[in-house]
Amino acid sequence: MDKKILLTIKGSHKSAEGESSTVELITEGRLFQKDGIYHIEYEESEISGTQGTKTLISINDNSVFMLRSGTSTSQLLFEKGKRYINSFLTPFGEVQMEIYPTKVEHDINEDQGRVDLKYQLAIDGILTGTNELTMFYK
Repeated sequence: MDKKILLTIKGSHKSAEGESSTVELITEGRLFQKDGIYHIEYEESEISGTQGTKTLISINDNSVFMLRSGTSTSQLLFEKGKRYINSFLTPFGEVQMEIYPTKVEHDINEDQGRVDLKYQLAIDGILTGTNELTMFYK
């Protein structure tokens, strides 16, 4: 199975100081299945601040893995209750990113799917706040 999808991505960030921001992106993507794992692939846009970056999301039973390559590169593993630390390469240099997922849920099939993530984020050891990310397609 390999097909084009219309992907909606909604993200929100609540800073450690209590300020909130949201962003929504609707883009064409690709859904495919390999070795029993669903994958969603799409190109980032100017709205996300990472134009020129391709994102691949792999959805497993208990985890969601996000790989970004291009202008910005990063690898993020979302497993509920497990801390994940990795370097994040930006056009401005490398930073250390730490995530602590508190919600990792998904319901995926060939016709429609949804991924819900909620996680705390720290950059270079400083807590920046809590993020929520919802992706869905029909």
